[in-house]
Amino acid sequence: MATSKVHITLKVVFHKQEQRVLFAEASSDFVDILFSFLTLPMGTIVRLLSKHPKTSRPPVIGSLNNLYRSIANLDAKYFTSGACKDILLNTRNSAAEVCENLKINIDDKPVEYFTCEDMECTERSHTPSFSLYKGVVCKNCAKMLKKNARYLNGTRSDERGVFVEPTESFVITDDLHVIPNIPASTIAILESSGFTDFGVLKEKTFEIGYTEMLDLLKYSILSKTPLTNMFLRKNNRIMNNVVPTYNCQIKTDGINSFKNMTVKVLVQKSSKKILLAHCTEDFIDFLFSFLGVPLGRVISMLSKNNEPALCVQNIHQSASELEVGEFLKSQEKKDMLLCPQLSMLYLFSKQLFKDDKFPKLYGSPSTLKEYYYLSSYDDSSSREMILANPTGEKGFLKGTEKFMVTDDLVVTPFTTMSCIKYVQSCGVPPNDSEEQVISIGAKEAVSLLTASLVSTSVLTNGLKHLILSKPKTERLVKKLKLDN
Repeated sequence: MATSKVHITLKVVFHKQEQRVLFAEASSDFVDILFSFLTLPMGTIVRLLSKHPKTSRPPVIGSLNNLYRSIANLDAKYFTSGACKDILLNTRNSAAEVCENLKINIDDKPVEYFTCEDMECTERSHTPSFSLYKGVVCKNCAKMLKKNARYLNGTRSDERGVFVEPTESFVITDDLHVIPNIPASTIAILESSGFTDFGVLKEKTFEIGYTEMLDLLKYSILSKTPLTNMFLRKNNRIMNNVVPTYNCQIKTDGINSFKNMTVKVLVQKSSKKILLAHCTEDFIDFLFSFLGVPLGRVISMLSKNNEPALCVQNIHQSASELEVGEFLKSQEKKDMLLCPQLSMLYLFSKQLFKDDKFPKLYGSPSTLKEYYYLSSYDDSSSREMILANPTGEKGFLKGTEKFMVTDDLVVTPFTTMSCIKYVQSCGVPPNDSEEQVISIGAKEAVSLLTASLVSTSVLTNGLKHLILSKPKTERLVKKLKLDN
């Protein structure tokens, strides 16, 4: 659906004197789009907001902008294949086919499928290849997978509703709690806000389009009052912004296959702050894979004991509290929001969620054998298609280089002088730093992932519990005294 000209009506109730939104009345179409934020890979969010037509400077999403920019600036020679850089910069949503039925789909890159440029290869192979990106090498004949295939979406285009039942309407609070629209809901919101005079309330109807939904995506991450920012803001300035910080409890449920990594870090002795990491490609490959993780998956890794730091966490909580059948269309759709899967392409990288299960795809030729149809349904005329591995089982990066990573996830090839200049730029004297070697396991990996969304000190926040409390020289002096 072409969504750039589609608009959805939203009724907004706000306080006339205080100029703040109390709540909005929304249709299921609007809530579907709001919930779809959870399915977006973090790299997609950075890409979409970086080219937002209303902003001269891209909004800063934790340290993810730096990570994205590092990939864009990294020379192609460091990547395993020509497709790897494209995969990281143009992340795919595993719920893309479902989101195609949204009234406004803010992800502007539809999923494409490619088969071998040689149709005879696809025809004669027992395990024909396909790819989500053009230019991946066919494993059967070594030609390129660049012939467009047509995907048959099992969801009917005329089916109403995507995630929520189309007959329902909802109330959305300023901080993006989504509640069924019943009188008790609105009264409870007003009571919690301390209202005694209904005369200060004013209702206004807005037409919401693609640009406004991009605004709401931005504010759901960066503001504590997204609806007020969206409808009553001045000069697009973010009011009540979320200050980048990190103090979260995390969960490592379902992470069983992560292999520990060893990384050298340079630590400021006086503050215990990690200045940079000096590492091989496996750690960088892991960091780059953050961009492929859906926003809802990151939020699912945060303990429920945490006070929500971002309003998008309230969207996630709302989806978890709505009942299947009454408000949500199915358990499958609910799971798609609460714990969205990664795109199958990230199965090949050194990422956290290798236990994700991906649906099989089956292919069959068109009548004139001009192209292939792909579908998740098997029938007598189709064969299972095999996803081509763009990395050759090596990850996104070649294994011959060393890299430097700053605390806020700027990644560059390592040189001694670049390291010295960076430490100097931090104002840290040589005698106030030391190298430590740390081992990163599943707990630290999840902590780094969640910190990347909200913090500009990702390495320090994610790994601080591994930093030795006493510098190496102090430990050596103490040992010598004991020996004597």
